[in-house]
Amino acid sequence: MLVRRVPAIVLSLVLGAAALASAPIALASDGGSATDGNDGPVRTKCDNTSWVRLNVKSIDNNADRFQVIGAVFSPDDDVWSWKMRHNGDLSAQGEVKARDDIDRSFRVSRTMLDFYGTDDVVFRAENQQTGEVCRIATGY
Repeated sequence: MLVRRVPAIVLSLVLGAAALASAPIALASDGGSATDGNDGPVRTKCDNTSWVRLNVKSIDNNADRFQVIGAVFSPDDDVWSWKMRHNGDLSAQGEVKARDDIDRSFRVSRTMLDFYGTDDVVFRAENQQTGEVCRIATGY
Protein backbone atom coordinates (compact mmCIF):
# COMPACT_ATOMS: atom_id res chain seq x y z
CA MET A 1 0.00 0.00 0.00
CA LEU A 2 2.83 2.38 0.78
CA VAL A 3 4.21 1.93 -2.72
CA ARG A 4 0.98 3.23 -4.33
CA ARG A 5 0.64 6.23 -1.97
CA VAL A 6 4.03 7.76 -2.79
CA PRO A 7 3.29 8.31 -6.51
CA ALA A 8 -0.16 9.70 -5.64
CA ILE A 9 1.32 12.17 -3.15
CA VAL A 10 4.06 13.26 -5.57
CA LEU A 11 1.53 13.66 -8.38
CA SER A 12 -0.77 15.81 -6.21
CA LEU A 13 2.15 18.00 -5.14
CA VAL A 14 3.27 18.51 -8.73
CA LEU A 15 -0.26 19.33 -9.92
CA GLY A 16 -0.80 21.72 -7.00
CA ALA A 17 2.47 23.52 -7.72
CA ALA A 18 1.59 23.77 -11.43
CA ALA A 19 -1.81 25.27 -10.59
CA LEU A 20 -0.22 27.87 -8.31
CA ALA A 21 2.47 28.73 -10.85
CA SER A 22 -0.11 29.50 -13.54
CA ALA A 23 -2.35 31.62 -11.26
CA PRO A 24 -2.16 35.40 -11.67
CA ILE A 25 0.08 37.12 -9.17
CA ALA A 26 -1.51 39.71 -6.87
CA LEU A 27 0.77 42.49 -5.78
CA ALA A 28 0.42 43.75 -2.24
CA SER A 29 0.44 47.46 -1.53
CA ASP A 30 2.28 49.10 1.33
CA GLY A 31 -0.77 51.25 2.02
CA GLY A 32 0.72 54.45 0.64
CA SER A 33 -0.84 56.87 -1.79
CA ALA A 34 -0.97 56.25 -5.49
CA THR A 35 -1.24 58.92 -8.16
CA ASP A 36 -2.55 58.92 -11.68
CA GLY A 37 0.78 60.21 -12.99
CA ASN A 38 -0.15 63.88 -13.15
CA ASP A 39 2.62 66.28 -12.19
CA GLY A 40 0.21 69.18 -11.82
CA PRO A 41 -3.43 70.09 -11.86
CA VAL A 42 -5.91 68.31 -14.11
CA ARG A 43 -7.87 70.66 -16.36
CA THR A 44 -10.86 70.15 -18.67
CA LYS A 45 -13.63 72.06 -20.44
CA CYS A 46 -17.10 72.22 -18.89
CA ASP A 47 -20.44 71.84 -20.72
CA ASN A 48 -20.39 75.29 -22.32
CA THR A 49 -17.74 78.00 -22.09
CA SER A 50 -16.19 77.48 -18.64
CA TRP A 51 -13.10 75.51 -17.61
CA VAL A 52 -12.54 73.46 -14.47
CA ARG A 53 -9.27 72.54 -12.76
CA LEU A 54 -8.55 70.06 -9.97
CA ASN A 55 -5.29 69.96 -8.06
CA VAL A 56 -4.58 67.29 -5.44
CA LYS A 57 -1.33 67.49 -3.51
CA SER A 58 0.17 66.19 -0.31
CA ILE A 59 0.51 68.42 2.72
CA ASP A 60 4.08 68.81 3.97
CA ASN A 61 4.90 66.77 7.08
CA ASN A 62 1.41 65.23 7.17
CA ALA A 63 1.27 61.80 5.57
CA ASP A 64 -2.35 61.13 6.48
CA ARG A 65 -3.91 64.17 4.77
CA PHE A 66 -3.86 65.87 1.36
CA GLN A 67 -5.15 69.14 -0.05
CA VAL A 68 -7.74 69.35 -2.84
CA ILE A 69 -8.22 72.58 -4.79
CA GLY A 70 -11.08 72.81 -7.28
CA ALA A 71 -11.37 75.90 -9.48
CA VAL A 72 -13.81 77.03 -12.16
CA PHE A 73 -12.95 79.72 -14.70
CA SER A 74 -16.16 81.24 -16.05
CA PRO A 75 -17.09 84.08 -18.45
CA ASP A 76 -19.69 85.37 -15.93
CA ASP A 77 -20.00 86.09 -12.22
CA ASP A 78 -22.97 83.83 -11.49
CA VAL A 79 -23.59 81.75 -8.37
CA TRP A 80 -22.32 78.17 -8.55
CA SER A 81 -23.16 75.20 -6.34
CA TRP A 82 -20.27 72.79 -5.86
CA LYS A 83 -19.54 69.36 -4.36
CA MET A 84 -16.39 67.40 -3.61
CA ARG A 85 -16.53 63.63 -3.35
CA HIS A 86 -13.85 61.38 -1.89
CA ASN A 87 -14.07 57.67 -2.81
CA GLY A 88 -17.74 58.14 -3.72
CA ASP A 89 -18.75 59.81 -0.44
CA LEU A 90 -19.73 63.47 -0.20
CA SER A 91 -16.85 65.28 1.49
CA ALA A 92 -17.89 68.96 1.16
CA GLN A 93 -20.46 71.11 -0.64
CA GLY A 94 -21.55 74.71 -0.86
CA GLU A 95 -22.40 77.71 -3.01
CA VAL A 96 -20.09 80.46 -4.18
CA LYS A 97 -20.29 83.47 -6.46
CA ALA A 98 -17.60 83.72 -9.12
CA ARG A 99 -15.50 86.81 -8.52
CA ASP A 100 -15.22 89.41 -11.24
CA ASP A 101 -11.94 90.77 -9.84
CA ILE A 102 -10.10 87.44 -10.36
CA ASP A 103 -11.06 86.51 -13.91
CA ARG A 104 -14.63 85.55 -12.93
CA SER A 105 -13.40 82.40 -11.27
CA PHE A 106 -13.68 80.73 -7.90
CA ARG A 107 -11.57 78.26 -5.98
CA VAL A 108 -12.54 75.77 -3.31
CA SER A 109 -9.85 74.26 -1.10
CA ARG A 110 -10.39 71.36 1.31
CA THR A 111 -8.21 68.97 3.28
CA MET A 112 -9.04 65.25 3.03
CA LEU A 113 -7.85 62.13 4.81
CA ASP A 114 -5.41 59.98 2.84
CA PHE A 115 -6.82 56.45 2.92
CA TYR A 116 -4.83 53.34 2.00
CA GLY A 117 -4.47 52.81 -1.74
CA THR A 118 -5.78 55.16 -4.41
CA ASP A 119 -8.06 57.98 -3.31
CA ASP A 120 -10.64 58.97 -5.96
CA VAL A 121 -11.51 62.68 -5.84
CA VAL A 122 -14.35 64.27 -7.85
CA PHE A 123 -15.13 68.00 -8.05
CA ARG A 124 -18.46 69.08 -9.56
CA ALA A 125 -19.86 72.59 -9.93
CA GLU A 126 -23.14 73.75 -11.46
CA ASN A 127 -23.98 77.30 -12.56
CA GLN A 128 -27.29 78.15 -10.87
CA GLN A 129 -28.33 80.59 -13.63
CA THR A 130 -27.26 78.82 -16.84
CA GLY A 131 -27.24 75.17 -15.67
CA GLU A 132 -23.72 74.63 -17.01
CA VAL A 133 -22.02 71.67 -15.28
CA CYS A 134 -18.31 71.28 -14.65
CA ARG A 135 -17.08 67.87 -13.50
CA ILE A 136 -13.55 66.58 -13.07
CA ALA A 137 -12.04 63.56 -11.33
CA THR A 138 -8.59 62.25 -10.48
CA GLY A 139 -6.91 59.58 -8.42
CA TYR A 140 -4.37 60.36 -5.74
